[in-house]
Amino acid sequence: MSIHVELDLIALVAAVVGLGVTAQFLAAKYRVPSVLFLIVAGIAVGPEGIGLITPDTYGDALSTIVGVSVAIIVFEGAFRLEYDAVRGATKAVGRLVTVGAAMAFVGTAVTVRLLLGADWEIALLVGALLVATGPTVVTPILSVVSVREEVATTLETEGIVNDVTAAILAIVLFKGMTARELSPEGYLLLFGERLGTGILVGLVIAGAVWLLLTRVGLSADAAPQVARLLVLAGAVVAFATADSVFSEAGIAAAATAGFVLGNLELPHQESIGQFKRDVTVLVLSFVFITLAALLEFAELAALGVAGLAVVAVLMLALRPLLVFVSTVGCGFTTRERLFVSAIGPRGIIPASVATLFAIRLRTDAPPSDPAGADVLLGTVFLAILVTVVLEAGFARQIASALGVSESDRVTETDPTHDA
Repeated sequence: MSIHVELDLIALVAAVVGLGVTAQFLAAKYRVPSVLFLIVAGIAVGPEGIGLITPDTYGDALSTIVGVSVAIIVFEGAFRLEYDAVRGATKAVGRLVTVGAAMAFVGTAVTVRLLLGADWEIALLVGALLVATGPTVVTPILSVVSVREEVATTLETEGIVNDVTAAILAIVLFKGMTARELSPEGYLLLFGERLGTGILVGLVIAGAVWLLLTRVGLSADAAPQVARLLVLAGAVVAFATADSVFSEAGIAAAATAGFVLGNLELPHQESIGQFKRDVTVLVLSFVFITLAALLEFAELAALGVAGLAVVAVLMLALRPLLVFVSTVGCGFTTRERLFVSAIGPRGIIPASVATLFAIRLRTDAPPSDPAGADVLLGTVFLAILVTVVLEAGFARQIASALGVSESDRVTETDPTHDA
């Protein structure tokens, strides 16, 4: 029996790695973001396809595996962010992750409540999760669509920050559902504890890694490999340490450590960056394929036209509204603002956290709500599926149509500039 299980596991790992590499190959060949191929691959090997991966495949280990994977992905995205570029886009980014995020949260929750008739608690959870437009989907888009640096940095920074805040906000709301009697101050305390802990742990781990890399002498042959592995370990340790204190604080820790280390002078930095990108490609492939494999079409179909209407409101009303409000006077052309409006795909954070919440809501323990779990998971996965297919799948065409792609950009000043 154990040999059979071991062979099944080997076959599963081989299939996921093979599909992940194939997705990257196809993405490079056709210049389409890899997440589109990864989702298709995940559905193909899941219960809706050949059934290689099922909800029972990973058992209770799924949350841990996904959590560590997300930490590595978020760390790598933050590692590539340059402080000077972020500072140059501060006004737009600052508004997008505050005013824009608040608009997305409230607007999505109200839309889910009105169109799907969900309880406010479920509607607010969906709203919190769908704030996130993470680096797991934005980065692959920007790897095939070349836009002005300020636009790319704004999208990447928004995605990383919103990944962190959306996950923390969602877990705070979920804990509030359990407590039932939390005051507004209680919610703020829970949020502050997780964000503050994550930032503090991330700073400490980044400092420790920097000291080890710059103060400890290593042989010339071993130094590059040790540097790569030490930085990777830093991402995982930061996540695990913060998450052991407060759930979901680990994502903030990984993002903080990545950003700090990426902006420090490290030995072998180019080698570290390449290694991180390669590891992230494999991890990203694994997580997207695994979570897509857990997608059940019945949950999507149960939402009906109302579910599609919710996603349409998110894409065609809420996203453009919050982008145009957030980028007033920030030096973006109208066409660039339209492009940012069109690039708001949801990814790993909402998928993974919604899956974990749904498992909890389907149990007999409080806050049990099987019907709410179906609405939560169905709405989140439908939003992910539609936004990835349309916004990620057609990102290059959207950029070309709007004339914001660097390869298509004309040299004369755009008359629609509204700086």
